[in-house]
Amino acid sequence: MQHNKKIILLGLILLISGFFGKIFAQESFYVYFMQNGKRINVKESKVELKKQAFDIYIEYTAPMNLLVSASLDSKTWHAAKKGKLLYNLPVFKETKSERPTIFDFDATLLLNPKIAFSWKKNQTDSIIGLKSEKGRTINIKKVKNLYSVADSVNISPREFKKDLYLVFIYAEKDKTGEQIEIQRELVKISWVKKYKEETKAYEHKKKVLAKDKVRAAKQQLKRKQKLAKKEEKRLKKLEKDKQKRLEKQKKKVSKNKEKTEKND
Repeated sequence: MQHNKKIILLGLILLISGFFGKIFAQESFYVYFMQNGKRINVKESKVELKKQAFDIYIEYTAPMNLLVSASLDSKTWHAAKKGKLLYNLPVFKETKSERPTIFDFDATLLLNPKIAFSWKKNQTDSIIGLKSEKGRTINIKKVKNLYSVADSVNISPREFKKDLYLVFIYAEKDKTGEQIEIQRELVKISWVKKYKEETKAYEHKKKVLAKDKVRAAKQQLKRKQKLAKKEEKRLKKLEKDKQKRLEKQKKKVSKNKEKTEKND
């Protein structure tokens, strides 16, 4: 029952955010990753990456400041996924001091289960003002290492073991100074030896699908051939009937001619 109330409350907040979206131009963003020159999209809040360096890409309809929670602890991620409101997610609460940014360390992603980082709209490891093919602004964070603030430990790619949990929040302050959440995106990163399309299971599935396509194409061809034969048979019958009618007409004309000649 409580869970349903939370979902309804989140729905109301999103409805309200739709109103405030008019004030904030209803801008939006989406997240994807690049690794080894390969683009990896987020599906159902999840991605699979190899234990190698990777880049986080944020593509915006217009540049905006974001809040980012990055942690090996799944608590905030699961709470956000369940629909808890922004003020009920402790890591995103207002801080008296300036919030650290995701770019405080080069090529390193800081992990902190207690506080979210800011990703300012002008921060990128690429060219400022980089645009996508559709004209959207792209900001990039290059990640070669992880750093656990709680453990004071630097984690190199080959040591990536635990799943990594990311929560991205776009919020703006209203006239009263209260933060209004406009959009949230969640990403759970799992580490794999091979991308899904490189696995034997994927290759097997691909072959099965290919065989199914060939089988379907053959069946379609047989149906077409069968229909073509029926059509050919129908046309032959029509032609045969036509010839019979012509023969009857010729005989009729011939008989009438003979009768006319006898009467003369």
